[in-house]
Amino acid sequence: MRRILAIAACATAVAAVTAVGAAPAQAAPNPVTALKAQFKTGIGVKFSDKFLAGKQIMTRRTGTFQFGRSGVAASDISTKFNLKAADIAEMPENIQPLLKPEQVVKIGSVAYIKGGMFGGYLPEDKTWLRAPGGPAAGLTGMFGQYLNPTEPMTLQKLVKKAKRAGSVYTGKITFGEVYSTSKWIQSHTDRPTAAQKKGVISYKLYVNAKGLVVRVVSTTKASTLGIADLPLITADTRYTGWGSKVSIKAPTEGVAEMDELDLSGLDEMSAPLGRLVGKAS
Repeated sequence: MRRILAIAACATAVAAVTAVGAAPAQAAPNPVTALKAQFKTGIGVKFSDKFLAGKQIMTRRTGTFQFGRSGVAASDISTKFNLKAADIAEMPENIQPLLKPEQVVKIGSVAYIKGGMFGGYLPEDKTWLRAPGGPAAGLTGMFGQYLNPTEPMTLQKLVKKAKRAGSVYTGKITFGEVYSTSKWIQSHTDRPTAAQKKGVISYKLYVNAKGLVVRVVSTTKASTLGIADLPLITADTRYTGWGSKVSIKAPTEGVAEMDELDLSGLDEMSAPLGRLVGKAS
């Protein structure tokens, strides 16, 4: 009898273990759903990225996105080229301003730009340029991460075209597919040519247990983004502090308007500035 009871107990234990093992695996959190849950007034996420040409780091960028109920409501982004002051001094004079550190605070659709190319165009008593419709990452925006996972439509496309292995989504997408709906990339690049639209971007999205993106690594040919004379380019971005309190405000002192710019030295190297002026006028 004892033997029968022991066998019965073992059988019961095995059945219990089997039942537990047979339970359906919990579905992985949907990154798009997780992102939209972050869209609350006054919270946001920080990020830092590096932009490489081949294996050479060209720029480093840090920033913060502040959310509202429908997405990004404000941002504060700073970009610095990976160059020493002595290296910049050896560059042609018309290029040097573009290589200086640049900070952009964007509230809604209005960008406030400090440093970078504008140092040579602002009035002496002004440090910021108010640029309606200006790019969130300024004139150096093309030298940073071009896939923005805080845009629901962009993130949805990236997730849909990728294969997931654990917490990593790996995929490929054309530049044209991203450009068609991404306001982020539209504001930092010119309208792509037919050849650029076909350019392929390879990417990896890393998500945490909640489904929130914590890292994006993207790689493409420099020609895809309209950047000449560079090899394969890679942008590697890390996102931290999801859900933290964020308060980004526009500068109130030393702010110049677009019509205060001194464009007497404008040349072909400052074509992005010319486009910005035209967009705001």
